[in-house]
Amino acid sequence: MELNPGWKARSLAGNDKGKIYVIKEDCGEYAFLVREDGELLRKNKKHIQVIKNERQ
Repeated sequence: MELNPGWKARSLAGNDKGKIYVIKEDCGEYAFLVREDGELLRKNKKHIQVIKNERQ
């Protein structure tokens, strides 16, 4: 799965299911995501869905 910094992603699983994040970095099996309040979150790639048509 291609994860480019700046793209948005939606959470598919976990307590944050359905929330939108901005991709900061792709690190192999995991991705680092940034919330609206600026907090960094590490999430498994298989638990997120990339929104490619919106770039921030």
